[in-house]
Amino acid sequence: MNKELRALEETAARYTDRAIAGWEGLYREKRRRLFQAFRPFCSGTRALELGVADGEMSRLIAAGFPQVTCVDGSTRHLAQARERIDEVAGADAAYVHSLFEDYEPASGFDAIFMAHILEHLEDPVAMLRRAAGWLAPGGRLLLAVPNSNSLHRHVGVKLGMIERLDALNEQDRIVGHRRVYGPGLFREHVRQAGLALVHFGGLLVKPLSNRQMESWPPELQEAFFAISDEFPELCSEIYIVAEPVAARSESERHA
Repeated sequence: MNKELRALEETAARYTDRAIAGWEGLYREKRRRLFQAFRPFCSGTRALELGVADGEMSRLIAAGFPQVTCVDGSTRHLAQARERIDEVAGADAAYVHSLFEDYEPASGFDAIFMAHILEHLEDPVAMLRRAAGWLAPGGRLLLAVPNSNSLHRHVGVKLGMIERLDALNEQDRIVGHRRVYGPGLFREHVRQAGLALVHFGGLLVKPLSNRQMESWPPELQEAFFAISDEFPELCSEIYIVAEPVAARSESERHA
């Protein structure tokens, strides 16, 4: 096993036990709402998920698309994705153990999901360009990252818990983040990759930590989810729907 794959296995071993332990309910709700936010912007039959984590998003994708391919550098994460997808009746899924940089699909995809992936990559712009080349005509990239401009990070800076909004905190280091995206950098990397931004949004205005919010009454959690559309740039995570610039130019000519 090469160095990169070994590091991914080590990160995967920490993910469930340390990264999401103590806020499992809120975590599942965030994944569900993120998929719901993406769904109106993608169609077709073939979906690709780059990076499956514990498989929670994988299960939702498999329920929404007739065919799904899951690619991850961790065999542990792929096993978790398979376990989740097995809960979906009639799911048609393929599992590929590979670094994203080494993956070569045989045909194009209608939707490519990259949720909480770009912050892990050494060269996210190059990976976005590469993934865009795997899209079928009319296909789109569905991207999500943690947000450095999240309200809870502003609070953390005021309390002296982190030095800067984009500083890596303990949670970032546990899961192997290389950077924390703000809305500006996120949009800029999409643009540098030759992609057109179809939609930008945010998920969950988060004033405190995930573990603190886990114990909140459902109606209070719902209120902070509900105001996401009004304050996307303050949300705990931000997302972009993107497509190749050429595809956007073509659609505009026929509008």
